[in-house]
Amino acid sequence: MTRLLSWLLVLLLFGAFAGAVAYALWLRAAAGKGMPEYSVYSQEADGLAEAARFLRQSGWEPVALTRPIALTRYRGLLVLVEPSATSDDALPEGDAKALLHWVEAGNTLLYCGRHTTRLHAALGVTVITDETAAAIDPRPAEVGDAGRYTDEVNRITVEGKHYLESRRGLPSWWVDGRPGAVLLKRGKGRVVLVADSSLLTERGLRRADNAVFFYNVARRDARDGKVYFDEYHHGLHSGGGPWGYLAYHRAHWVLVPIVLLAGMAAWSLAVRLGPAVPRPQEARADAVDYASAVARIYERAGARRLPARALVRGFLAALTKHLHLRRNALPAEVLRAWQEQHPGESAQRLQALLRGVTALRKGDVNEQQLLEWSQAFDNFQREMIRAR
Repeated sequence: MTRLLSWLLVLLLFGAFAGAVAYALWLRAAAGKGMPEYSVYSQEADGLAEAARFLRQSGWEPVALTRPIALTRYRGLLVLVEPSATSDDALPEGDAKALLHWVEAGNTLLYCGRHTTRLHAALGVTVITDETAAAIDPRPAEVGDAGRYTDEVNRITVEGKHYLESRRGLPSWWVDGRPGAVLLKRGKGRVVLVADSSLLTERGLRRADNAVFFYNVARRDARDGKVYFDEYHHGLHSGGGPWGYLAYHRAHWVLVPIVLLAGMAAWSLAVRLGPAVPRPQEARADAVDYASAVARIYERAGARRLPARALVRGFLAALTKHLHLRRNALPAEVLRAWQEQHPGESAQRLQALLRGVTALRKGDVNEQQLLEWSQAFDNFQREMIRAR
């Protein structure tokens, strides 16, 4: 067997081994097995996978964060449910301050937990638990008036008897006459504290109007169609996927054979098999030939489609933002929402413009038509959207 065939066989075995390991880890992680409690990856009874599905079905994208959100440029709503430990180490003082600094910049933190952490201490809140009540005993709560957070929320059901003791903040509901959830202002942002870890689990979302409350929070505070879930404080301190799974279970050693095999392959390829030879000089194409080839490519691809699609995206983005719709809303949904909010002649203009959107998406327009539609879209935004 030649040397080339030997290394081809080694690389084939290496690829098969790596693929099998990755696939096995992916299957286990996708099934939500062995993940931390209250993790968005977990399908278990105390997992938040159902909350992620609920958001996805409602038009938001759930995003798992495996590093502190203060180190990112993400803005909007962060969900953190019961960090992985019940001691102060679950949420160190530095992490609590970083979270609150992120909130003060105009963001919202939804925190659900039954234990007092340094985050609670920084907010002047204490979690009190009635040990005489069963931990998972469903209990109705009396809903308060917390603005848009409690719109159409008539009933809330929690587990156990857990209260929040705070001298400030707006209670969202009461359990046996004591606050079970509190809305606190912090700088330009808000903190929603809930003294119940089960609220966003599958069983919690199926009770009473708990899902409506979660929907209201996402509708009020999510940005760019995304809701972020804190996995960093559940012990997943990496980029997620198989690597994050190995990091959580401290099983990085399974990668040692792969690294050794890759090193051997690299060393083998680095060995010179003969004397060095001069590199052949590459022929360079003429600049005119290159420009002509690029022009022909653009001509065949229909370069008008690119600005047409960009024009459509910008126009629909302005409409959906104005109407508080999701960015991928269909033209029919946009028209219906506009007719409900702005009945009259403007709705007829918008209907004509949406027909233009269809034509632009197909790309069946010339330069003159593209310019006319661009001017029509701009006039409508200036007269009907920016003026309101």
